[in-house]
Amino acid sequence: MNPKSKRFPDRMRKIHRLISILRVLDNRQRCTPEILAEKFGTTTRNIFRDMNELYSSGFAIIFDKQSDTYAFTDPDFTLRDLDLNNDELLALLLGKKLGHTLGKPIENAFNSLLKKAHKDTGEKTKGKIKRLEDRQWFWVDLDPMDDFEKIEKQYNAIVEAMDKNHEIEIGYQGMHGRKETRRQIAPYGLFFHSGMWYVLAYCNLRSEIREFALDCIKDIKITNSYYTIPHDFNMDDYFKSGWHIMRYGEPVEVVLKFSKDIAQWIKRLKWHPTQKINEQKDGSIIFKVRLEGTKEIKWWTYHWAPNCEIISPPELRKEAAEEIRKLGRVYGKKKK
Repeated sequence: MNPKSKRFPDRMRKIHRLISILRVLDNRQRCTPEILAEKFGTTTRNIFRDMNELYSSGFAIIFDKQSDTYAFTDPDFTLRDLDLNNDELLALLLGKKLGHTLGKPIENAFNSLLKKAHKDTGEKTKGKIKRLEDRQWFWVDLDPMDDFEKIEKQYNAIVEAMDKNHEIEIGYQGMHGRKETRRQIAPYGLFFHSGMWYVLAYCNLRSEIREFALDCIKDIKITNSYYTIPHDFNMDDYFKSGWHIMRYGEPVEVVLKFSKDIAQWIKRLKWHPTQKINEQKDGSIIFKVRLEGTKEIKWWTYHWAPNCEIISPPELRKEAAEEIRKLGRVYGKKKK
């Protein structure tokens, strides 16, 4: 056996023993070296070393020679007496609010954290939690995940597959064409966008990374095929090249012009990592980004109409002009 591989489980057993010793001390049980050695199947010499390591790590532990017992220096100290500051508590409450928006697993996780905060903190922190929970501190402007139960099976299977690094087989019915295909994919990660959960995965059928909406997965099965994620892959980096989640085609520079009436709204936010803004003498701005795929930014420009003009690429300008003409014909019809 490799000496390094042997040391790893030995170290894990020691960490487990140290944590267990702290729990024994916290429960105010009798802690003689002999009792601890017997309890954890080791020697008293190792117990002496464990106590020195805990002391060096910041735990104030003393050895009472008269009673031959270890104990915390402060008789009132407890591992449960954890005090959280207002920012930490607010972060928990915000997480609970976000969890309700994202779906049951995230919401349940934050509810569990809050229960632990109620249980495992001192009276001072418990009072803070009650005061903060008695009033609404946050409203989160995210499209909520409705009917999470409809995708719960898919979500849980993907999480399990990622934990095991096993590929999954799915029946997928996309929104365009509505034709169902069988695919075997290697999930790289889950992401939430516009009220819906997606999985980012390498698709063996298309031989590329693709996004799959969980509500379009009609059936799912974890396979025995093992996969590894490339060491240089990063989800943040992956999405940087698109406007939101769609990526396709070669990189292209998109140039937009915003009128002075809306320029301040655009300048106040960082819309994309590659954005560049040039201010014009008339108060308007020229907005430039480099993207793989232009459909999402085209839809975004319609939000700012009529104060946004697509300058380039020319094919995107032509496509938008045709869609706007069609929209004009729809609104030009007399209402019956």
